[in-house]
Amino acid sequence: MAAALALAALGGWAVAALAVVAAVRLRRRLELVGDAAHELRGPATALVFAVAALRRDPAAARWAPRIDGQLDRLAVGLADLEAARSGCAAQARREPVLLERVVRTAVDAWRAPFAAAGRDLALCWEAGPEHVAADPGRLAQALGNLLANAAEHGRGPVAVSVFRSGAGTVRIEVRDAGGRGERRAPAPGRGRGLRIARRAARAAGGELTLDRGAGGTVAALDLPRTGRAA
Repeated sequence: MAAALALAALGGWAVAALAVVAAVRLRRRLELVGDAAHELRGPATALVFAVAALRRDPAAARWAPRIDGQLDRLAVGLADLEAARSGCAAQARREPVLLERVVRTAVDAWRAPFAAAGRDLALCWEAGPEHVAADPGRLAQALGNLLANAAEHGRGPVAVSVFRSGAGTVRIEVRDAGGRGERRAPAPGRGRGLRIARRAARAAGGELTLDRGAGGTVAALDLPRTGRAA
């Protein structure tokens, strides 16, 4: 009996010790998340003012919209960091968004990386001056991750097409010639961009689907139209 009680007590102390270690590690992770959010917030603020200065310079004003889209994406990344630290989900905001502005700025921001890799990035716009009901930051996050995924894992030219896909929706398609290295074993972290894009698409008010076929890979993002004129 005494031996059993001693073992039970020892087991209880072991569980308590493990709980303390886990709590310390969690606190350390949260501190690191807080530090990361702090360090990103400062440069993001500086970039906002830098973009405002670019807009006032006629020779550089055309670059401002490209950076704006990346700042929108950075803002939601910061919101996610703060949410992870507090344990609360980041809140999405839905508003009428002029879709062409968001898509063109996202594509323009990725033209240089694709050109450096010797690949074409084309945009075919057939949706007209369409507004969608979306969170602009989450929409930029979804598009940015889709283009990054095509740049990193796809091959050949990339075509972005935007068109009305139904009475109440508009579709954005990102198409490439297919993945590279499909036979490799999945590495840790692979697929993270698509998971983020899918989550961001839902937060933006839409839905993301992925089709990998013999003709290539097509990522399609469907968004609700508002019917509002530009």
